[in-house]
Amino acid sequence: MQSLRELWGFRATILAFAERDVRVKYKQAVLGIGWAVIQPLAFMTIFTFTIGRLAPVSGEGAPYAAFALAALVPWTFLQTGVSFGSNALLTDGALVRKVYFPREIPVLGALLGAGVDFAIGFVLFICLGPLLGAHFSATWLLVPFLALALGVLGAGVALALAALNVYYRDFRYALPFALQLWLFASPVAYPLSVVPEQWRVLYVVVNPAAGLLDAFRRVLALGQLPQTGPLAASLAGTAIIVYFGYRIFKSLEPNFADVI
Repeated sequence: MQSLRELWGFRATILAFAERDVRVKYKQAVLGIGWAVIQPLAFMTIFTFTIGRLAPVSGEGAPYAAFALAALVPWTFLQTGVSFGSNALLTDGALVRKVYFPREIPVLGALLGAGVDFAIGFVLFICLGPLLGAHFSATWLLVPFLALALGVLGAGVALALAALNVYYRDFRYALPFALQLWLFASPVAYPLSVVPEQWRVLYVVVNPAAGLLDAFRRVLALGQLPQTGPLAASLAGTAIIVYFGYRIFKSLEPNFADVI
């Protein structure tokens, strides 16, 4: 709790790191923030013309393109936040060695910076989703709350990986492969209903992204409220990951400056 209170006192610094990360990320990119639009659209196109056409996967009441895009927008946010957050301490190694601030700040700043990509992706869905067949509904107002829960999950994963990455650089090279596995282990290209019902709760607790992505899909593509069971299990799994992820981070934190 003392660490969290100190972190709250540095909230302006977190915003400063997030702003810097966004500026650096797109500064020399020709397409700039257009990459936040291209990535989910590219995956949506690939999934639609492969899985949506060749495999017996339904959109559960929505066209497959809208079905896929509704999960790809939040997944891109989670993937980007975990990827940049996990490498944040190494990226800011010079600052970590010379200046004191809570070491969580670079990680949380990277995750908050990824939130800009999510906002752009959500605007994209607002514009494109109804044209693809998504059901416009007042349930879209739940998106900020689901995004907050997804961001908390990303923070728990990124904090643990960032700490381990300082001591074991193998994590830096294994991370892209692990994120690809996480993508296909999550209901992004397929619905949560393909998981047998007797295993569904365990699946969502072990992979909390599953319940949150399913909630995003129901809210955005189907215009429905999230399923209570999977969402509750996902939030429980998120709490477990955040708790242990933060404990790992704080236990390894004392020697960050020396090892980096």
